Amino acid sequence: MKVFFGLLLIVNIAFAVFQWLMPYEQLFVEQKKVPAAEQLQMLTDANTQVVSEAEVVARVEAETDALEAAVARIEKEVEAERANLVTEDSSDKRVCYTIGPIKDKARAIEISGRYSGKQARTSLKSNLEKEYQGVMVFVAGHKNRADAVRTASKLAANGITDHIIVSNPERPNILSLGVFGLKRNADRLRARVEKLGFKVETESRYRERTIYWLYAEQSSEADVLQLLEATDNENGISQIPTRCLPT
Repeated sequence: MKVFFGLLLIVNIAFAVFQWLMPYEQLFVEQKKVPAAEQLQMLTDANTQVVSEAEVVARVEAETDALEAAVARIEKEVEAERANLVTEDSSDKRVCYTIGPIKDKARAIEISGRYSGKQARTSLKSNLEKEYQGVMVFVAGHKNRADAVRTASKLAANGITDHIIVSNPERPNILSLGVFGLKRNADRLRARVEKLGFKVETESRYRERTIYWLYAEQSSEADVLQLLEATDNENGISQIPTRCLPT
C-alpha cells in the first residue's frame, strides 16, 4: 500500500512540473471552426458593377432617339426619290357610248360606217333577245279543229271576223282573235267577246330575234359625235353613254 501511494505522489509531482513548463494554450490548442455555409457577400463589397434604373432608362431613350433619326433620314431619301420620278398621265382620254338596239343587220353596219368614218373606233355585237309583240286575245278549249271553226263562225256572225286557228303541242286548236300592242285594246275586245258567252283569255307574246348593238369610242378632246338620224330615233335607236372598255 505504501508503495502505491508513493507512486501516485511521484506521478502528481511530475504532471505539475510538466504543466508548469508547457502553457495551457499550447497544450489545448482550439481548433478553427468551419462555417456551416458560405457567408453572403454584399454587392458593394464584391468587384461587381451595379447599373441603376435611371441609367437603363437613359440608354433606352438614347437608342430610341437614334432609331427615330434613322427613320426620318430614310423617309427624306424616299421623298427625294419620288420627286425625281416622272409622273405618267394615267387619265382616260376617251369618250365611249353604245348605240342601239338595232334590229336590222344592214342598218347596224351602215350606222357603224358613219362613226368609223369620223375616226371613231367601233365594234358591232349581237345577241338573241326576246322582243315584245303585244297581248294576244284568244279562245281556247276546243276539242278539235272543227270545233274551233264553229266558234269562229259564231263570232263572224256577230261582226268579229279577224281570227286565226293556232295549234301547238301544249295548246292545240286555239282561236286567236289578234295580237294588240296596247293592252287596253286587247281588254276592250276581250270584254266584247265575253258578252257573247265565250270564255276569252289574254297572253303577252314575245318572239326571239337577233338584236345588234354598236360600241363606239372617240377622243375626249373632240366634240362628241351625234350621227344618228331622225329615222333612227323613230325606230328606237339611241346613243347611250357607257363606260369605256379596258384597252
